[in-house]
Amino acid sequence: MSADSDPGDSRAAVLELRLQGSAASRGIAIGPAVVLAPLHRRLLQWQVVAPSDRSAEVERYQKARDLLLASIRESLTATSFLLRDTHAIIEAYELIATDPALDEAIYTRIQRDGMPAEVAVSTAYDAHIHALATATDSFLRDRRYDLENLRQKFLELLLIPEQQVEHVQGAIVVAPSLLATDVVNYHTNGAIGIVTEVGGITSHACIVARTLGIPAVIGVRNATMIIPHGRTVIVDGSRGTVIAQPNEQTAAHYCSLQREQVSLQRHPVPSAPVATADGITIPVYASVDSPDEVPPALSHGADGIGLVRTEMLLVRLQHFPTEQEQYQWYTMLAERAYPKPVTLRVFDVGSDKFIHGMPHEANPALGLRGIRFLLRRQDLYRTQLRAILRASEHRNVRLLLPMITSVEELTATFDLLATIKSELANTNEPFDEHLPLGVMIETPAAALLAEHFAGQVQFFSIGTNDLTQYTLAADRTSDLVAHIFDQLNPAVLRLVDHVARIAQRHGIELELCGDLATFLSATELLIGLGIRAFSVAPSYISALKRRIPTVDSGQARALVEQALQCRDSASVHALLLDRSTTLTSTSPPEPPLP
Repeated sequence: MSADSDPGDSRAAVLELRLQGSAASRGIAIGPAVVLAPLHRRLLQWQVVAPSDRSAEVERYQKARDLLLASIRESLTATSFLLRDTHAIIEAYELIATDPALDEAIYTRIQRDGMPAEVAVSTAYDAHIHALATATDSFLRDRRYDLENLRQKFLELLLIPEQQVEHVQGAIVVAPSLLATDVVNYHTNGAIGIVTEVGGITSHACIVARTLGIPAVIGVRNATMIIPHGRTVIVDGSRGTVIAQPNEQTAAHYCSLQREQVSLQRHPVPSAPVATADGITIPVYASVDSPDEVPPALSHGADGIGLVRTEMLLVRLQHFPTEQEQYQWYTMLAERAYPKPVTLRVFDVGSDKFIHGMPHEANPALGLRGIRFLLRRQDLYRTQLRAILRASEHRNVRLLLPMITSVEELTATFDLLATIKSELANTNEPFDEHLPLGVMIETPAAALLAEHFAGQVQFFSIGTNDLTQYTLAADRTSDLVAHIFDQLNPAVLRLVDHVARIAQRHGIELELCGDLATFLSATELLIGLGIRAFSVAPSYISALKRRIPTVDSGQARALVEQALQCRDSASVHALLLDRSTTLTSTSPPEPPLP
């Protein structure tokens, strides 16, 4: 496959365009670009509408709103049998589009100020978008994308109502932004990949793309201007890379990777835990954000759910849910995974996941996040623990505590659990009296205090993303210190080794749920360190289950001894590179080592 009609064109390599954005939904897609150009020109120059013509502008607005609502409701119907959480997201769009305050602001701009309908819509939405864009927390800032996307859809209906929907079968949709409804509709019509100029990782469109398994890259600046309509585009949703007009060598490479992905997906995945070459069983769990992701995870071969990010329920609802709302959500998770285990991590809010009602902090990553926030707001914590305990009646639920840095935090949680268990017992409500409890090892303090935690909990879960961030004092989201943030830094590996020795001594399971688990080049090292379970995105389960049986734990421990003697990250990378050269032909595409 070539980017140009003439495969022999020597300019192909020169014309290849590599663009970088944010990885929003994993996978590789290759196809022609369908570019949806931005609609801003007519907004720059406009004239005041004469009083006699303003009623017609109101009618234009009402017609466009009716069409928008019809589109939203059509997507609601399409998703009612598909994705329950997506249904709720799209329902929220309907509430925004019919917001009385926005409606009144638009009517006022048309009738009083004489604005054309499209200008009235744009300025009314802009006022709300600006308020969110200037918020100090990332969660609220990301919510502006929903408003931006609705505004874009409104403008499309007002400015080009005669436009027919592009044929997107087998194509990559390139757009300024997309609604969750757009993602559903394009997927239904055969689109295989998405590229947008704006968007947040937690935006509804991204959530839907991940749920549907559509490779997506967001935040690609000027994508609609740079990417030629109709030309071949490669979307690498794992690395956040978009390649337009790929040369023959690049195209062949990605086609090969894509074929390997398809082959791995079609090949039967072991439904039971696999073992190393010397007989050590290593479960591979899935990390998920909602009940809708559980069945696909199990179909990928997950041995259970190793991490449920329960704070994503807050992101979707945009408020703290009631006990009953949480109970129903957790029960759905437990029932869909049964009899396999489900690990519910309590709300890990703070840092990069801000929720309304939390204090604004200059350095939230070192502030009131995770267990610290929950112990400060014990009313919310009690509600969540009650809901989890009630859902544990299926006996396959486990509880996981994030951001633990002291024994006191663990003790306070035990006290709350004891009180709630007593309350439930008094009202004869069923629950698992022996609910397994684990702690996240994601700070140096937790690693160094692991000996004191080990006698009180049933498992450790190492989060290498945060453990690396706090050990190296390097913000994992900052480009300025990206060269410092390295999960294979010897300091991080030594902390993991310390925790592993304690876990083995006390006979408790040691799991790893950080991104490092998805790098197959590091699997042998991690097993050698003592990791006895992994929790990864469902798309990595198959490859990891095929990699584990090739590892001998004795040889893996010898590799660890070499790695622990390394003085820097580069030496560890070189060591693993030398050991992993045979993986490239059998593994799915993966990002470079972190």
